[in-house]
Amino acid sequence: MGNLLLINIFITIAFVCYVGSAAYAQEDIPDRLQPVITKKSSESNQRKTGFFVTDSGTGYRWSHGKNEIRLGGFIQADSRTYFDDADNTGNDNFSLRRIRPVLEVRFGDIYSFYIMSGLESNPGILDAFFESNFIKPFNLRIGKFKSPFGLERLQSATALALNERAFPTNLAPNREIGAQIFGDVLWNTTEYQIGIFSGNVDNSSGLRDSVINSNSSGIDFVARFFFHPLKHVQTEYLQGLGLGVAYSYGTQHGNAQPGEANLPTFISPGQQLIASYARGAFSDGSRERIGPQLFYHSGPFGIMGEYTISQQNIKIGATSDKVTNDAFQVQLSWVIFNGDASFRRVQPHHPVTLENISALGALQLVTRYSELNLDTKAFAHGLFNLDRSVNKARDFGVGINWYLNRNVKFQLSYNQTHFTHGATGGINRPTEKILFSRMQLAF
Repeated sequence: MGNLLLINIFITIAFVCYVGSAAYAQEDIPDRLQPVITKKSSESNQRKTGFFVTDSGTGYRWSHGKNEIRLGGFIQADSRTYFDDADNTGNDNFSLRRIRPVLEVRFGDIYSFYIMSGLESNPGILDAFFESNFIKPFNLRIGKFKSPFGLERLQSATALALNERAFPTNLAPNREIGAQIFGDVLWNTTEYQIGIFSGNVDNSSGLRDSVINSNSSGIDFVARFFFHPLKHVQTEYLQGLGLGVAYSYGTQHGNAQPGEANLPTFISPGQQLIASYARGAFSDGSRERIGPQLFYHSGPFGIMGEYTISQQNIKIGATSDKVTNDAFQVQLSWVIFNGDASFRRVQPHHPVTLENISALGALQLVTRYSELNLDTKAFAHGLFNLDRSVNKARDFGVGINWYLNRNVKFQLSYNQTHFTHGATGGINRPTEKILFSRMQLAF
């Protein structure tokens, strides 16, 4: 751990000296909307043709700066230390959790193409889509990208307050091939996304053999509406409230052959497999999800919560059941100094730069409770195996995050997860206790 810390500090100092002041890094779906659909700004009017190397990436602009190609991305280096792990279900390790280069091409204020690869343990194309931003109320995206459902899933990985996402992500779609319309309406108080997608297995990134893939035999309709009802009130501390709901319905079909069940697995915060469907079980018909969600930010304080219910027809032998699983999370955060809470990354008021090397950046505290409940009826009917699958998981996490600037973040967090069943003989799986650390470089 000591050597890893020294390496992290060395790399960070070198990176801070290179990038300079507060910077831009490519965010996921929510953060990409604003710069694309706003009218021409003074910054865009000052852009010139030619190569550029800035703290927001590197690339080339042409046509008097109206068009550009930009290269960016982010890297996350993690360590995991497991405590009281007599069964060695998790091994202490250091890993490059995410290596995500990004290429984006913009043509004027309307058309853009975006591609992001994952170069970590399971490499492949994560996002590849074409986007047309006509007017704020109506825009179009076609390709492979995040399905507009889970709140924390739609949050950029660079903005996560804890190392790993909470249990609702297990039940939500991840990346899928499809098309959606989206925009802001009602005086920018309401966001909507409506789309048709390939219907991947829950939480699947859609990778197989390092290429874009749709590992399902179904199709999903997905719609999400998110409201900012107090956005325009004069009372500032009320403006940061957001309420929404997501819904999906589709079909999913598999068979009993190995690898063709088209069913999800369930993982813990420590990324350990904690539940899976029994051998011979497979998807057999409709799948429906609903997910109410909210966040609230006011100055240094932030709260985020979501609840997801997933119902799916699953068959094993002659038995067919509609299996209902649910999960929720509540997350609280507080920026102790030099920053404000946000759904996106915290931006220090006084970031560490070459010109201000003595700045402290921003420090954030975070805590979260999350719970996963798998259908008890499915266990009784043999769709899950009690000796291998937990029936319930309850996780509590705490963490501290240090944002030097928009580019560099250090994280330290601890998660403790209690399980019901999941071990041989139907007893409880041992509690998972894990300490995470992360160094993030975004550019």
